[in-house]
Amino acid sequence: MWLGGSFISTKLDPRNIDATLLIDIRAERAVRGRPGSRWLTDAFKSRDSIKRKYGVSPVRVGYQPVGHVFRPEHMTAEERTYFMQRGVWDDWWQRCRLPGQADRSPSEASAAPARGYLEVRL
Repeated sequence: MWLGGSFISTKLDPRNIDATLLIDIRAERAVRGRPGSRWLTDAFKSRDSIKRKYGVSPVRVGYQPVGHVFRPEHMTAEERTYFMQRGVWDDWWQRCRLPGQADRSPSEASAAPARGYLEVRL
């Protein structure tokens, strides 16, 4: 789990906790359909309602163990998707929004790593 945003900054009153959860795809498939497992899907489909209810803004990345990280030509489609999603969120959590910028989405100007995030392993 990666925690980022204002919650781990010096901001006095952060609005929410931004959390990227790396969910093991194999474990997720193993529990699918079992009692109590539905939250795995619901938490990410209704991100805004989870944020309102718990103060956590969750993002899911399907974790896929990859043995041959330096040989992308040998990766499966799932492995490539995992690497792309992991890289996107790693990049995002290292950016800072630019002051006075009306459009707060990622841009080339905000691309330089300027902060970090907290990784928690469960």
